[in-house]
Amino acid sequence: MAHGNRIVRKLYLVLSIAIIGSGVFFFFFRDKEGPALKVSPESPSVSLRPLTVELKDEKSGLRSLQIVLIQKEKESSVITRQYPDRPRQVSENFALDPSMLTEGAFTLRLKAKDGAFLGGNASEVELPLTFDKTPPVPTVLSRTHNMRQGGSALIAYSLSEKPSRTGVKVGNREFPAYRQPSGNYLCLFAYPHDVERADFQPMIFAEDLAGNLGEGGFYFHARSGRYRHDRLNISDQFLNAKMPQFRNEVPEAQTPLDIFLMVNRKLREKNEGDLHRHGANTATSFLFDGAFVRQPGKTMATFGDRRSYFYQGKQIDNQIHLGVDIASFVQSPIKAANAGRVIFAGFYGIYGECVIVDHGLGLQSLYGHLSRIDVGEGQEVARDAVIGLSGATGMAGGDHLHFGILVSGVPVDPIEWWDPNWIKNNVEDRLADAVSGQ
Repeated sequence: MAHGNRIVRKLYLVLSIAIIGSGVFFFFFRDKEGPALKVSPESPSVSLRPLTVELKDEKSGLRSLQIVLIQKEKESSVITRQYPDRPRQVSENFALDPSMLTEGAFTLRLKAKDGAFLGGNASEVELPLTFDKTPPVPTVLSRTHNMRQGGSALIAYSLSEKPSRTGVKVGNREFPAYRQPSGNYLCLFAYPHDVERADFQPMIFAEDLAGNLGEGGFYFHARSGRYRHDRLNISDQFLNAKMPQFRNEVPEAQTPLDIFLMVNRKLREKNEGDLHRHGANTATSFLFDGAFVRQPGKTMATFGDRRSYFYQGKQIDNQIHLGVDIASFVQSPIKAANAGRVIFAGFYGIYGECVIVDHGLGLQSLYGHLSRIDVGEGQEVARDAVIGLSGATGMAGGDHLHFGILVSGVPVDPIEWWDPNWIKNNVEDRLADAVSGQ
């Protein structure tokens, strides 16, 4: 009997130790963290733009979510969710009901629970926010905006509040504006060569931190452009001499003519698309002073030329020339047209060896088909500084300079920027408008 009692006591002791050990293990190693919460967009101001709350709990899954809006001591339920399947991640989109709010400060209280044992762990967050449903209001400071198709314009304006983004919109293109020390904004924008006069309706836009979008028109006078039509004959000699440099760019092409067509279409389109990325790499104020300097030499092709390409008497392609080609002696020194900062120096597809110089506010000059580059990215250059030598790299048929002017990545006619009177009336006077605010 005594022996049996000892066995019972031992079993009881082992069981007690196991229970205590399990309790200790559960206490120290159980899931004690509540779900992670994140609300976006992360802005202190909100409007009727939808918000998103992201929940995450990898250990125990999600049990529930509750969102309450609090303003002037009044509480209103926004979201109540239960998650019986205990998902590890959940994204909930919701919009604030304007009937629950007045403009001004309020709080969002978010409470989420996970699926852990004994009721789960809770995470609670209170976000102090401001409800703002009034969009920014632009006030135009500059008076006259005369433009021609393929040209540029600079507008000065002020805003009723600080925006998250602002500029001028032309169709589906947006030209960013940049805040000046005076607090006013300057935007250099284009009348794109491929937009018809009837469709050219530039608008100032401004979006605030809450997501409210304000727009406003302004007075302008625009006229259509007139462009030349050129016929270019593509020879086998040209194809055999120029296309090997592009073989790695279009490896699927089989013949020199196939390479030419893919480069002239797809690579050209890609190169022009990349100009928008370069356009964002710009100073917030102008870096240049006065008219741009034209490289010496005869004009071989003008901006906006409509080109038809022929091979063995048959038309094979159509493209538009978006710069000015200037004849040069072989390997002539190429100089910066104005002061700025080099943002690109290297091989650039159809432009061959190429340099792009930023002059501020999205204004950039492009120098294509060089045989040698003498500057590096990030380098500041003065007007007339030698940046390289002319050449025939890229899609050039002979030694010359392809000179381009870009406005936030959109090619425009350089001829305006070579004209001191145009610079005075359309740039320098606008700078004065932005400073004075008159």
